[in-house]
Parts: sequence; C-alpha cells; structure tokens
Amino acid sequence: MALPALALGWLLVASAPAVKYKASARVESVIRTPLLTETSTSPVVTDLMIVPRLEGVLYTNLLEVKFSYEPQFLIRQSFLKPSLEILQSVYTRADYKIRRDFALIGVHTTTFGAFPLENYAGVGTIGLPVTPVGATRTDSAYVYTETAAGFWTSLGIKRLSVAGTIGWVVNGLLEGPVRPLRRGSAAYPQQRYPELRLQSFYGATRRDYFTLSLYGRDVEFSTGNHNSLLQFAPGIQHQFTPLVDLSVEAGVAAGRVYHRSPGELPTNLAMPTLEATLKTPVPLGNHWPVQAKVRARYLPYMDPLTTKLIPRADVGLDLEWKGRREAKVLGKLRYAHPFTAGVHRGDAELRAEAEALWPLPFSRYVYAQGKGVYTWTKHVVIGSQPAAQWYTSVGLVVRYDRGRL
Repeated sequence: MALPALALGWLLVASAPAVKYKASARVESVIRTPLLTETSTSPVVTDLMIVPRLEGVLYTNLLEVKFSYEPQFLIRQSFLKPSLEILQSVYTRADYKIRRDFALIGVHTTTFGAFPLENYAGVGTIGLPVTPVGATRTDSAYVYTETAAGFWTSLGIKRLSVAGTIGWVVNGLLEGPVRPLRRGSAAYPQQRYPELRLQSFYGATRRDYFTLSLYGRDVEFSTGNHNSLLQFAPGIQHQFTPLVDLSVEAGVAAGRVYHRSPGELPTNLAMPTLEATLKTPVPLGNHWPVQAKVRARYLPYMDPLTTKLIPRADVGLDLEWKGRREAKVLGKLRYAHPFTAGVHRGDAELRAEAEALWPLPFSRYVYAQGKGVYTWTKHVVIGSQPAAQWYTSVGLVVRYDRGRL
C-alpha cells in the first residue's frame, strides 16, 4: 500500500510546474533639486525611497508564465515635512506553445500611483505652479496599463522568426485635463489607444540578418485631440565579429492629426525614418569588458503634453560593464531635438544617467547601489528658459533567489 502512495506522490511532484522566484528590496536615500511642481527653502531636497520587489517564472513543457510586482514608497521631503507617495507596478506574461514553431503570447502590465515629475501646475520660478512643501497632491495620480495578445512563429522556415501583438493602452493622469493646454499650465492628458506591433527576423547568412517592423497606433487624448500613426521599416544587421554588430533600419512613417475643432481639417504627416545602432566593446583593460551601444534615430514623436505629432531626431550612447556576482556599472547619454517649424522648434532634451551595483563582501545577498541622473529640458510648455534638474541616490539592495529549474 505504501509503494503506490509513494509512486503517486513522486508523480505529483514530477508533474508540478517548475517555479523560480526572486525577492528583493532596496532602500535609497535620494538627494535632488526641487521639482518643477514644488517649492523648497533649500536648493536641494532629501527623499527616502523603499522598494520591495517579487518576480518569478512558472513553466511546463508548453506553458511559461512570468510575473513581477513592485510597490514603490517615496517619502518626499523626508527631513522637512514629509509626505508619502506610493507607486505600484504589476507585470505578467504568458507564452503557450501550440507546436514547435508556433506559440501564443499574452501580456498585461499596470503601473498606478503618484509620479511627481509627471504633473505641472501653479506659478513657480519659471512660470509653472508649485506644490507647498509636504503637501500631498491628489492630481498627480498616474496610470499606465497595457493588455496585449500576440503570437510567435517561424512558418516552418529555418532562421526565420515572426512575432506580432495587438493591444490596448491607457496612459496618463487618472484625471487628465479635458481642455487644450496653455503655456505654464500643463498636465499630461490621458491617452487611450490600440497598438499594433509586427516584427520579423531572418538570418540570411551567419553574419547577415534581415529585419522588418510594422508599428501603428490610433490615440485619443482626454483633451479631445486625436492622432494616428503608422510606421514601416525594413532593415539589415551585420555581425562583423561575435562582439561587434551594426543594424540599420530605413523606412517611412505616415500620420494624421485630427484637431479638436470640428471645422478644422486634419493635418497629415509623411516622413522617412532612420534608425542605426552599433554595438561594440570598448578597448579598456586586457579583456575589453566594457560594452558600448551607439544609436541614432529619426522618427515621428507624439508630444505627450501638446499632443503634436512632429519629426524628432535623437542620439544616444550606452556603456555597460559587468563583473562577478551581478556587479555592474552603467552609463547612458541621450540628446533629442525636434525638426519642425511649429511651436516645438526650440525644444531640446538632454539626459545623462549613471548607475553602479556592487556586491558586498560579507554577504552574497546584499549589494550597494548608487545612481545619478541629470536632465536639461527646453519645452514650449515650460517656457523660454530651460529647466536643469539632477538627483543622486545611494542605498542597499537585498536579493534572494530560490526555485527549482
């Protein structure tokens, strides 16, 4: 009697889906310049951020489910008159394999809470309104949710991969503005739109690959504006060495802007698009452990504040070093500038980021983390003078991995 029961127990254990999960938490002390939406008697402000996170993977031979949950607790102005703001993020993805060369994909993600940087209101030093120190704003409740379904297939062709998704996205302030924005009084309008993505990847040779991408969305804003956009771009990728590759995508984009006024005719946008990316190691040290990525793009850009659809170019540089025990050092630099004769002709944006994660010697679960971000923004809504902001943070990260693979 004991042997059948034991065999049944082993069968249940063997048939159970494999699970791997990672639990982590980080505590950061943030020192920054005041936001455009708040006042402060000091040129710098100190915040405290506490972020637990849980992520995992559950899979069988046919099904794989990924999930993560991350609440963020931000204590603003922690040494003056503190206020608590909470941001929550949930992500799930399921891949179900119908057969060897065909799988179905489902994705859902939601981020909800307070984004202090996503709200402009009041009268400050540069024409924007501000929030008194320690006050908790309810008008900055922000939501981003996306639900998508798609597929992956090779169509029975070797070295071919085709994937596509169609989804529904809601993005913006929970109580978005319903009237067109004026200079110095702006808040992110809420966006609602269907989104289509289709990509293919074909390996012609061991070093040459052909790509094809199709992207489209039809955006309804809470202010009554309506924009449509469709992009199509074939491309090629060449691998010079296992560590160096170059990809180029050149295509076309077509868009239409439906104005809020019923009597105003829609405005059409047609433009070429270009995106080039180079990945290469940096010759530092004996083993060249630093990886670099240089990217240049010329694409249509839908401004989230004014809802204008404009051509914009941006260039970027990423540097990454990875060591043992998940140690890493990252650096990013971005610059973007619109190419238009309209109200956005003088806009520009510069952003620099640095991040380091280093394992501490006394424990394999504890890491020290440091971050730094600098932004320089010139936007028609902010005013004629650009806004420069920065923040730095130091903290501890605790991670714990466990699972059966």
